Amino acid sequence: MKEPLKTRPCLLACLLACLLACLLACVIFMLSSCGGNPVATTSLPQQENSLISSTPAPSLVSKPVKGFIYGYNTITEGGETISNISVLDIPAVNPDSSGNVPLVNQFSDYMQEEYPQDWNTSDIQELNSRLSESLAQYKPLGEYDASAKVFSVYQDSQEDTPLSVNTEGQFDGSVLTNEQDSTVKLEVTLGEDETAETEIISSSDTLSLSAASGAVLKSCPEKIITLPDEIVIFRVFSEPSIDLKKAGLKFSLNNKSIGCIAPPVYLCIFGEHKHSTAYGALYIKKNLDTPVDCVISATTSNGLSLNIPLSVVKRCAGISGRVYTGEKPLIKGYVKSIGPKAHCKLDSEGRYNLPAVFLGHERSVIATYWLEENGKKVKYREEKVIEFFNDNVSNFNFGVPPTPTPTSTPSVTPTPRPPYDEFYNKKVSTVLYKYNEWEAELGKEEAIQRIITWLNGELPDGPPVPDEIAGASSKDNPYDIWIHFRDSMSVCISTSDTIIIEKPDPNEEPIQKEEIKPLSRLNARANTSVKNADVLILSPYYWQKQLGKYRIEGSIKASLIANNYNVVCKMPEENKDIYFDWNNQIYDVPDDLPLPSPTPGETKKPLIECYLKSSWDKIVTPWDIEAMGKFGIIHINTHGWAQENIAYGRMCCTVDVRWKNGPTPIDLWTLVYPSDTKDSTGFWHYEYRSIENNNDMLPKRKAWVREIILNQNYFAYLNNDHETNFEGSLIYLSFCASYEMKNYFSSAKAYMGDSKESNSKWVFPLGYYFFWFMMYGPEGCYKETNGKLSAIKDAPDPNGPPSFDEDIPMDAHGALKQLTDYYKVNPDPNPYDDPGEDDEGKGCSVEMWQKDPDEHIYFPVPVTVTVHKK
Repeated sequence: MKEPLKTRPCLLACLLACLLACLLACVIFMLSSCGGNPVATTSLPQQENSLISSTPAPSLVSKPVKGFIYGYNTITEGGETISNISVLDIPAVNPDSSGNVPLVNQFSDYMQEEYPQDWNTSDIQELNSRLSESLAQYKPLGEYDASAKVFSVYQDSQEDTPLSVNTEGQFDGSVLTNEQDSTVKLEVTLGEDETAETEIISSSDTLSLSAASGAVLKSCPEKIITLPDEIVIFRVFSEPSIDLKKAGLKFSLNNKSIGCIAPPVYLCIFGEHKHSTAYGALYIKKNLDTPVDCVISATTSNGLSLNIPLSVVKRCAGISGRVYTGEKPLIKGYVKSIGPKAHCKLDSEGRYNLPAVFLGHERSVIATYWLEENGKKVKYREEKVIEFFNDNVSNFNFGVPPTPTPTSTPSVTPTPRPPYDEFYNKKVSTVLYKYNEWEAELGKEEAIQRIITWLNGELPDGPPVPDEIAGASSKDNPYDIWIHFRDSMSVCISTSDTIIIEKPDPNEEPIQKEEIKPLSRLNARANTSVKNADVLILSPYYWQKQLGKYRIEGSIKASLIANNYNVVCKMPEENKDIYFDWNNQIYDVPDDLPLPSPTPGETKKPLIECYLKSSWDKIVTPWDIEAMGKFGIIHINTHGWAQENIAYGRMCCTVDVRWKNGPTPIDLWTLVYPSDTKDSTGFWHYEYRSIENNNDMLPKRKAWVREIILNQNYFAYLNNDHETNFEGSLIYLSFCASYEMKNYFSSAKAYMGDSKESNSKWVFPLGYYFFWFMMYGPEGCYKETNGKLSAIKDAPDPNGPPSFDEDIPMDAHGALKQLTDYYKVNPDPNPYDDPGEDDEGKGCSVEMWQKDPDEHIYFPVPVTVTVHKK
């Protein structure tokens, strides 16, 4: 699905004579034919033409730099050759004259010594093999290109003296840099026709260590762009410099399906072990459908964190245009971006054509040119950023275009925004305030219809429709309000259910440390288990009701971990991992006007945001769903709804957790996959739901929050892709009517879900009993002496003694059958006849589908079992 082209023009600074304006952040392995990925901005000098705005030139300082610079080639899947530039602190493969041990040896030695368990995994072995192959291609810069020269980007490569580089690729000198830059930016000229840009950490920035107070993590490069089947090398440091090893620095990839990342490696540089800079290595898998955007997270045990944007690119399109010089003579120049054919010299009239630029977000295009001014040669540098480059672009011009005549004035096209832009929240907040008011006055059903009539411009006495809203509808659910924006974005207000933060149950025991039973009776049975012993437990709304011993997130998780299973469990807690900002409401008011004073009451229920308090490792994101097919046992406990007769299912992935550091991992995922629109169904949408705090320990409040919802199209996509499908997995999705989505998990070994609306008082303990029966058999679970499963409300007494061995682990079908037939807790036995009790969960049952109905699927064994044949 294509999205409209989005551009963000940035006029960059010109530094007169020898000072060049700012530069781009490039990847550590540089795609030199395009010069990397520029992100910094500068400005042109003041011009009379009002189309040019001026900003001060950067303040420059001289900083020492030293290292090894290499060149090597990459061949794309289409057979195109791309020149790459890489800068390292030590030699790549061969020891230098100073005796530095090369990176290829230090990496493997350090991994084996510091991370022996990681080293023995197949993923790290593959990464190390690809790293060795990649570094073997590195050639010292002079050997790679005898004419190559290295400058600071603030120098003029036509006039100034280059940095001295010896035959080993080693350099040691000082260069000019912007004092605001966290890394030193270098420009490499390759012959007469190409330039590349790269980054290095100044040797003065990591000379001495300081206390961790006030330290900020930074990366080199600041943003990574790479191809599939490539090795990425990056560095993380801090300002001021601290001991990152002692601080417990860790790396993680928020989309594990695209590749493998190694833990931090600390190198010995010129005889000294440097713990102030950590090297990272990432291997990107083959055959990815690009572009893919995600992040590398760097975190420390003392609370420091950094997200490094990562883009995987492959497909290309063309960009062409012209550099206008304002009638000043053009001496020479070029335009470059990133791609196999993304560097072009300007012709005599300033025209250029870049036939093959990588598609993706935040695609920078840079024009560098020299003009004659008053007998002097003056260098200009100008950058424009295409926010989402997804098709050929023409008339992408730079400089000062001729003043247009009225007949040639182009029409103004609204600039599309990223889906997570705060603009949408502000517009929705206006709608929500009207809905609150009309619901209190008219009731829910009439308020919904009035909102839709109003937003469609059919309410003569209604208030003005908020800007950029094109209309509204209910689609397939009469309790939904879909708001359709003019830029094709659509979001949903759901009035069906309220998210309730429940007060603790005084009769419920908190989770306490207890003796864990070993899984001594669990046997390995050939061809009767799932594909591996890895277990995924996702509970994105755990913060609603955090207590509960008899649920999968409690005793079952603890037992699995104690019995050496690889368990990934995400169960965020309020005021520990996330917090709701009840005191700062979202309003759509001009920036120069004060916000309205918050007024308590149902009609003033505001839109608020949820913020990260701990780390992203605790938060469920769509990236976790994308990687779920790697696990043998999968359980997700969330909200949702599916309806077979309209072939539509939605699963609540998470509340839209925000933070103060720019786009979140959730935001980056939304840039990769299409969202729902008015006329079509994509993979996801934003949904606004009311939230109510009923916890007596906190003030009782009501508000609206935004969630991200995944629909059946996304699961069908995962199900049909060989990289992400659920082959060999047992999947248990617990949300309302989740069983209706079974067709979208047809690659799994087995799929389980709720038949209709369900109640958490039954859902939580039933899941606990099901997995306990598979792991241990019914013996030892929480029950009364007569066998009654008393963790489930209104559970009946079983009929007589059991006809099965209670201490033998059951297969999945057998466990569910005994819960249904003998223990009589499936369907939900609660009659829901207490006064005021919601009866929507009445009669709900867990249903099971198996690919092979005759197969007995047992819980996996977490160790390798060797069978000796006689």
